[in-house]
Amino acid sequence: MNNSENHAIESVGKEISREYSQVFKKSGKPKILICTPEITELPEGMGNAANLVAAKGGGLGDISAGLVRHLNDSQEFELHIVLPKYDRSIKHIAAITSQQVDRLAVVLSGRGIHLVNDSAFSYIDNPYAENIIHTPMRRSLVFQRHIINNLLDFIQPDVVHCNDWMTGLIPAAARAKGIKSLFTLHNIFTEKQTMMEIETSGIRPLDFVEWLYFENYPENIKQNWKEHFRTNKVDFTATAIYASDYFNTVSETFLQELVENMFPDIVPRSIFSMIRQKYEQGRAAGILNAPNDTMNSKVLRDIINFNKYTMTEKKAENKVLFQERMGLPQKKDVPLFFWPNRLFFQKGPDILFDNLEYFLKKYKMQIAVVANGDKKLEARLEKISRKHPQIAYRHFDESLSNLGKAAADFILMPSRYEPCGLPQMEVLRFGTLPVVRSTGGLKDTIQQLNVNENSGNGFTFMFADREGLDYGFQEAMAFYKLPSDVKEKQLQRVMSESKRRFNLQKTAEKYMNIYQKLIKEKRDGK
Repeated sequence: MNNSENHAIESVGKEISREYSQVFKKSGKPKILICTPEITELPEGMGNAANLVAAKGGGLGDISAGLVRHLNDSQEFELHIVLPKYDRSIKHIAAITSQQVDRLAVVLSGRGIHLVNDSAFSYIDNPYAENIIHTPMRRSLVFQRHIINNLLDFIQPDVVHCNDWMTGLIPAAARAKGIKSLFTLHNIFTEKQTMMEIETSGIRPLDFVEWLYFENYPENIKQNWKEHFRTNKVDFTATAIYASDYFNTVSETFLQELVENMFPDIVPRSIFSMIRQKYEQGRAAGILNAPNDTMNSKVLRDIINFNKYTMTEKKAENKVLFQERMGLPQKKDVPLFFWPNRLFFQKGPDILFDNLEYFLKKYKMQIAVVANGDKKLEARLEKISRKHPQIAYRHFDESLSNLGKAAADFILMPSRYEPCGLPQMEVLRFGTLPVVRSTGGLKDTIQQLNVNENSGNGFTFMFADREGLDYGFQEAMAFYKLPSDVKEKQLQRVMSESKRRFNLQKTAEKYMNIYQKLIKEKRDGK
């Protein structure tokens, strides 16, 4: 190729860059693109149509909604959110046609809400639901394909904020395009695919191959990619941590536990290695989640509303109402424990179930569970509830769960590990005290209640076994037997402190600080 040809090619490249910058002129504000597979709601400030978009599988949906609301209110950034277009969920909310749903997506895109349109999302309500054709992995690749192939270039964000394994390839693609990224790990989980499987999904992994984390470490991958194309799998979560410019967990203690390798049987070596590396680079943080602002005893639907001054009387009314709906004996003077978590091994339900006969003989109490989860645990709990009238079980229903949080005297969270947890913070706003294992986000949020020192907000124990949970029961029972005026004073204090200590504005500010740090690095050419 001669000099004139080189010059012509160079000129074409410059002209494309010039026209591109004219088409996509930077606004006066930095651009943030938040990628999340779930969100419970979008703020009214993004238009009335935003009220029709919602999908929740867990705590990620709540924190995504809260973060977006506060970022939108701050007006510091040009905010973009991308999430799947769950047609069935939107139709259920608004009773509109498929054509109207498609038009809704166009309307929302002009307001910074980008819905990924694919049949993989059309027939589900839960982002992680199993389906013979559209597996969670296929939905993940469909979601990421639209972001990587379209939105990163179309929006040109200053920072792309990715959440959990379903967005795992995006930080690597962003690196290759010169875009800064933050990856938030909400729970320990990953998936793996070969480059061939990623390629056939419509994503070109060779464009960012040097930022992928492979199951087997490849030498000179850019030159030797053919040797690994069909067999060497890419670890999604490890890739996201490795490729991101900054990484965070959803509590400080959980980050420390991961760095110290406290869960070697649970955390894959790949994820541990990348977290340790990011931590040693000073590129990792723990940012505690917070309850949604709507979790407020004064205004929450589905409960008899109250404030800290009417708490004693109204909690008793909520308790009777909840007992009635759960089929429990309606007794105000029996301590009521509520299980607010999903029924999975991580949450430790077996610690309760395996020792239930022992606890029921030792303590006069009621236990209510409103949850879905492992089918074997669900079946076991249904059997237990038929045998014991003081145990009640219902499948998850959000309104019933909210009533349980407001009605109960205590909640039980004996988690084996806990990235953050939201119920233990939510119930404090209702004068309900948590009984928790001191791990992860539970350790960061719940301290042992001490009446004499007028401190603490719940009851903690160290070991995930019968002795540990029994200690939690003992402490809760001892508090329950105190004089009413003593208990009321402590519960009023806990309610007041919880709103100041755990709120989404504080959480959003910490994320915004990271955004600003990454934006500055980009401007400084780092």
